[in-house]
Amino acid sequence: MKGSRLLAQSLVLWGNHLVNAGPFSFPLPNGFPFPSNAALEQLFTTAGGNFTNMPLAPAFDADSLTSWKLQAFNEFMEVAFFTQLIANITDREPGYELDPDSEGYILNALKTIQAQEEMHAYNANDAVRHFTNGSHIFPCTYVFPVSDFLSAISFAQTFTDMYIGLLANIQQRTTKNLGAGSNSIIYVLAQALGQEGQQSGWFRALQGKPPSAEPFLTSSSREFVFSWLQRFIIPGTCPNIEDIPLQIFPSLDLESKVVGTGPVTLLVPGPVDPESQDLAFVNGALVPTIVSFNVTEISGCGMVRNDMAGISGCGRGMVTTITAEFPYAHNVMHGLTLAAVVRKGPTFVTTEDVTNATVYGPAVIEVQ
Repeated sequence: MKGSRLLAQSLVLWGNHLVNAGPFSFPLPNGFPFPSNAALEQLFTTAGGNFTNMPLAPAFDADSLTSWKLQAFNEFMEVAFFTQLIANITDREPGYELDPDSEGYILNALKTIQAQEEMHAYNANDAVRHFTNGSHIFPCTYVFPVSDFLSAISFAQTFTDMYIGLLANIQQRTTKNLGAGSNSIIYVLAQALGQEGQQSGWFRALQGKPPSAEPFLTSSSREFVFSWLQRFIIPGTCPNIEDIPLQIFPSLDLESKVVGTGPVTLLVPGPVDPESQDLAFVNGALVPTIVSFNVTEISGCGMVRNDMAGISGCGRGMVTTITAEFPYAHNVMHGLTLAAVVRKGPTFVTTEDVTNATVYGPAVIEVQ
């Protein structure tokens, strides 16, 4: 109740004034992503804790190393976002002016979260350095799709939910690849996942939602997260993004907000073939839901049937609009849902199965 009351108070001051977030680049004033030892000590105080001092895993295989590179890459984005959000509130940018009674509480909470995300990023990059004899992932320059405090908190909830789904996937992959040697890695990942869950609950409460979305949260995949993060990066600003050997899928966008059961409209930046492709929805602990889709509008080349090789001659600005039924009520699809255009044929049991068949995606849907 306190969180929703604070947000309601804050909304009173917003009016119709909006501000778009400009590009954000590192380093931070404390030197992050390469802070000094003194800066790290201050970071521990702000974040409320230290790094683990448990022994490292005896070895990383190539797949696990990719997972930790992606974690560092993801966490850099989060640090950038929270740093910029704190600055917008502190500077009382239009749309970020909070009620004085709630501003101090919200800023202190965000500063704690920002420091914790710095530690997550540093910890992941430190693991990469350790197992690659000194190399590491560098951050990019970012632009975020937010215009005020409410849109910022909504976006924070979404990327936190995506990261929770990623950590679940990484734990699964690590256990499969390293077996008993993964114990110390899983321990740290589980701790980080719990912390991210606390964050997501706070972001939801600030929006007047129940703190927890569903009994079993949606799992994502590394390729889905890596592809989705490209939306918030200025192309050409990531010094060594090629060191993360993951596929980047063409995007899939929602035309408008999804509020429940009914048709969902998606924008595809290329041709589709309803005869050989379907739309997959991933939510909670459910087996992926597969539905057919219809093409409702085509610009440029649009729809290519059967011979997908024909897409090479299509224009860069082409968009195909598709619609499908979103089975929200039937499957009780609260929280995060991932959608992807997939090839027909495979058996879909896990998010990985959907990822392996993806042509476009993911589109990210948040309901309640």
